[in-house]
Amino acid sequence: MQTEEILGVLQDSDGAPLSFKYRGASYLVSSRPVRWYSRKLWWESAEAAPRGIGSAVMETEMWRLWAGCGEIVAFFEIRHQLPQDTWVVQEVQ
Repeated sequence: MQTEEILGVLQDSDGAPLSFKYRGASYLVSSRPVRWYSRKLWWESAEAAPRGIGSAVMETEMWRLWAGCGEIVAFFEIRHQLPQDTWVVQEVQ
């Protein structure tokens, strides 16, 4: 599965995305994002977990939301990767 990093993610006080940049365009979230946690394939990305970050190695924060850029509105599934604090698009419809 190919993913693309998104930049400039602005979040509310609960950590939900409010806006972000994707493929050079600025998107504004137009729905209430839905959060859940998914298990990572930790054995593909880490040889051993550093002490104290066990849950960050095992789980990843996921969000589903609608976001728009001008006339374009799309459904996004994005992943917030911790502890790196990076965001990637998992799927766009």
